[in-house]
Amino acid sequence: MNLFSDPVPNDPSGHAAAAAVSAARPREAAMAWPEELLEHFCLRMSFRGMCVSRALMLCDRRYALEQLVHAHDMADERLQHMAGQLFRHFEAQQSGIHSMH
Repeated sequence: MNLFSDPVPNDPSGHAAAAAVSAARPREAAMAWPEELLEHFCLRMSFRGMCVSRALMLCDRRYALEQLVHAHDMADERLQHMAGQLFRHFEAQQSGIHSMH
């Protein structure tokens, strides 16, 4: 499968496509997001019409930060708050400080 082909026909969730894109990018250590917060973030983004891949949020820093920026730019205070919490967690992880979320 190349990066420009359609997602795997028997995979309606798009996980195979996300895995292919992720495999093509440089390998990074998995991000450890607060599980419940990430779940609520993804659901709230979906409610706002933005599909967020949890798989890519976990393994692709650039993708994750792009999604946080999109969320922060939306007119949804709750989503902006979640994006802020996730970004602070990201910063803490990058600096080696444990998040107090």
